[in-house]
Amino acid sequence: MVSPHGVRIHVCVRGSDGALWHMWQTAPNNGWSGWNSLGGWIDLIKVATNADGRLEIFARGGDGAVWHNWETSPGGPWSGWYSLGGWIDRLDVVKNADGRLEIFARGGDGALWHMWQTSPSNGWSGWYSLGGWIDMLDVARNADGRLEIFARGGDGAIWHMWQTAPNNGWSGWYSLGGWIDLISVARNADGRLEIFARGGDKAVWHMWQTAPNNGWSGWYSLGGWIDLLDVSRNADGRLEIFARGGDKAVWHMWQTAPNNGWSGWYSLGGWIDLLKVAPNQDGRMEIFARGGDKALWHMWQTSPSNGWSGWYSLGGWIDQLETWPEAPGNP
Repeated sequence: MVSPHGVRIHVCVRGSDGALWHMWQTAPNNGWSGWNSLGGWIDLIKVATNADGRLEIFARGGDGAVWHNWETSPGGPWSGWYSLGGWIDRLDVVKNADGRLEIFARGGDGALWHMWQTSPSNGWSGWYSLGGWIDMLDVARNADGRLEIFARGGDGAIWHMWQTAPNNGWSGWYSLGGWIDLISVARNADGRLEIFARGGDKAVWHMWQTAPNNGWSGWYSLGGWIDLLDVSRNADGRLEIFARGGDKAVWHMWQTAPNNGWSGWYSLGGWIDLLKVAPNQDGRMEIFARGGDKALWHMWQTSPSNGWSGWYSLGGWIDQLETWPEAPGNP
């Protein structure tokens, strides 16, 4: 089912009162609503789409548990906040191949815990541990539909585990090496996952599957000096990296051809300290960031896979940021 949102971008933030505030495009590729509060007191935010097209927001509440709030019908009113329990301090939400949402979180023991919808768009399991000791988390879906988890372990390296079949059981944890302290995982146009991370030298490092659903390259540096990171995919299939540089501006670099080589780093200006990228319905990427005035600022490609507008303010006062839909390439 196609969401009645079309592909209108939806932005969720934590406001100065600790509540969840959101705004959305009033039409695909175009203007914006004002800010609206969904209440609560939250400090982590993830947004996902149910199989039936209803948006669902997940966040950590003041009690450390996961709370969620969902549209009661696609594009309709919101349920209010309800607890899913647990005690977490990292959070990601991904859709299984069969459409069921699955939550991944770090528990009070430092291990990875998960829970899942027992059927698409419906009720939830309890919490179950996947073990490990993690600090940073990103979850992606392979080309064959199997979820794969990437996390930083206690040794600072990237560790991963994966579903052994779509919608089903899990491997153990295995190390991919490196020393990293930011993670973003994207999918190339040919289906191969690619990991981007900040290394001990503050540069962007990457590694990639050598074939879809399969083995991995070693680590290679893309240079730069960054302290925020997001990766998206252009309408023509080329991955593009967005990061905050040492001057606090947004910098970007991109594949010069799908699945292949990279440009150098170029500045998009601004002064930012939160960063997310989302796709417009027409394929143009749009960047959202918190500016020095704590408001939400954005800029966008003026045509798909091409040049950029300047920066414009959407107002508000924000201190966490999440967008829907996910950046293309971030499965």
